[in-house]
Amino acid sequence: MALVPDCPPDLRIYKPIFDCGLGLRRQQSEHRSRLLRKIRDSYCKALERLNLRARPGMAARFLDGGGFCLGFLDPVSNIVANTLISYGRAVSAAGECDLVYVPEEKLRDLERRSMDGMVTFLTRFFPYLPDCHAVRFLLLADADLMVAFRIVALDLGMSRIGSDKRAFDDALGMAFKCAAMAAKHPNPDRLSFDWLAISSRLHDTVRLLDEVRRRSPSSSLDKLPKLLDGSLLPVHSGLWAPFVAVADSRCPRSMPYLHSSALKGTLQDAIHGFYLKAIAQLPAGELRSRFHRSLLIAGHCYGPLDPVSNIIINTIWYDAAFPPTVKLEVDVIGTMILHRMETRSVFGLLSFLSTRYHHIDFNQAIRCLLQADGDLLLADHRLDAEAAADLEKAFFAAATAAYHPNPDAQAKALHSCPSQQISMLLQGSGQLSSEDVQCLARLLCPEAACSEQPLRPFPHPWHLYSHTRMSKKIDAALSAYAAMQSGEPTYELHTICGVNKYVSGPVGTVAKCYRTHVNFQATPRGTQFPTGTTPLLFFAEFCNDDDKDRAGTQPFVCRVSVPLPCTERVRCLYCDHMGIRIVHPVGEDFHGRKLDFEKMVCGEDPCDDDFDPAVEQPYYTNMQIINHSRGTTEMVRGRVEEDCLYNDPLEHRSDEYDCDLTLIRDVYDSDLDSMADECHVSYPMVITSCCSMY
Repeated sequence: MALVPDCPPDLRIYKPIFDCGLGLRRQQSEHRSRLLRKIRDSYCKALERLNLRARPGMAARFLDGGGFCLGFLDPVSNIVANTLISYGRAVSAAGECDLVYVPEEKLRDLERRSMDGMVTFLTRFFPYLPDCHAVRFLLLADADLMVAFRIVALDLGMSRIGSDKRAFDDALGMAFKCAAMAAKHPNPDRLSFDWLAISSRLHDTVRLLDEVRRRSPSSSLDKLPKLLDGSLLPVHSGLWAPFVAVADSRCPRSMPYLHSSALKGTLQDAIHGFYLKAIAQLPAGELRSRFHRSLLIAGHCYGPLDPVSNIIINTIWYDAAFPPTVKLEVDVIGTMILHRMETRSVFGLLSFLSTRYHHIDFNQAIRCLLQADGDLLLADHRLDAEAAADLEKAFFAAATAAYHPNPDAQAKALHSCPSQQISMLLQGSGQLSSEDVQCLARLLCPEAACSEQPLRPFPHPWHLYSHTRMSKKIDAALSAYAAMQSGEPTYELHTICGVNKYVSGPVGTVAKCYRTHVNFQATPRGTQFPTGTTPLLFFAEFCNDDDKDRAGTQPFVCRVSVPLPCTERVRCLYCDHMGIRIVHPVGEDFHGRKLDFEKMVCGEDPCDDDFDPAVEQPYYTNMQIINHSRGTTEMVRGRVEEDCLYNDPLEHRSDEYDCDLTLIRDVYDSDLDSMADECHVSYPMVITSCCSMY
């Protein structure tokens, strides 16, 4: 293990730091005030068109759920459309026609609630987007929700957003309902239904709204509700296409990047997908007996090939060059240690590019990688600039930043890697055979000993108790799943690759959590599946063992697919809170998907029906999710529980964060007051000397 004490000055190595990056409260307050003024301008224009004094009953409808700025058109059109829909369906009550204006204090209240709804829409759709950043995006968009949505997607590098129409429509609908609930709309479901219906009649809606002016005839006022009431709710019809076309026409031609702290999350989501694919390609026997160790210690995703292939060759090379000394067979890839490896890979990738090209900063390096789908050398070629360092030096910077146990050896191995021969062996996405692995090991590490040394037995088998218990649960769930599919095919567990046991909680003084979310891979077995079939990815939801109240409840198991890079993902409140990247199913109900977010945006506790907001602080908020998750998403040096399973060269290093970041249950007892909106978001820091980093 060699970490250079004094790096040459031409190296650029990044590490995470914890800093107050959201700005001062005074600045945030100023941004909100400016946004409210923009919203107020929209209300003035909308009220001019609606002409409430000349239209009896419309003012009452405006105040009673009609006059919200929420919608997918421009802000003025949203207010007019919502008011007309409410007005056209209303049955006038006594005294309503007497109200011909909107009181100032009620109008100000509507403006604030509309702003809260728009901020919630953005933060519900985009994971880890701070509230104050959502306000800034809305400011750039002149309070136009869909334009702000497009700007956020651009700023976060989400170039494929909307490519999975079913996932996008599902996320859009849930985000909009949360927005309506945060704005305290009297009927959020009705509002969501109306705007989903508008998506299928968008051009007709725009045409009818254009007819509504100050002096337009009363016959123009009820056309929109009649149009929508005669529309069927579209089912997965691709809501993205019509709205993006309209929003793009309103987007500014150029827009400065805000460099939101959520940008790195887009790259981390992509990298997690690469690891899931690489794990599926490694043969089950070798993965369980050897490669789990080298994957989690040195299986970084930077190298001379595509990200998935880089993970595979780094894993196989390290196993051959530094073989294990202890016999340890597991079928669980530790969740927190895998996430730590993914985060280390992020900083390795970015340090590689920054060392090669000194003119780019951290955020520019992330954008280069996202534009290249995480392919390091493709991003390197696209920069089209004179390199300040050769490839071997850049790989050394990557290995140093990524805490590789032997950065010098890895840099040399990657630089001398026979890429063409290895690419031929790794063609396709099927599972590698044992022969393929042996051939790769000889190519990557020809000097490795041909004969394997006997391995000592693992000295602490009790550390595997939780692994064994989880494996038994998965095996039982797979058998039940196969039985539901008429018994064909059967499935054989490949590996468990993600576990979050902190779902549906904490509850009570013991911080009890009722459920667990799991990702695992299983290989189908049957006459139609040849040897080497790639394992499939599954999602499961279990009740935790100590949950006596729900004993006998059947686990929920379903197939899922790894999302494409740079697209939206299915969110779970509890997994987001832990910073654990579990792939959840699209359109399926699970705890943490819908109702839990809705309770959160209303200031309620998703797990405590007796929660009283008058005397208690809510445990879950958007900012608390962001702050709490950083224990996982920013971890490169912290010790994790799974380290005890491996002869980890890093085990004697000092712990930068001074805590065991896998025992995150302890954080449930933390002081919620420390999770203020103005602090605890990390930004990277570039360092030019290893001694300042280590």
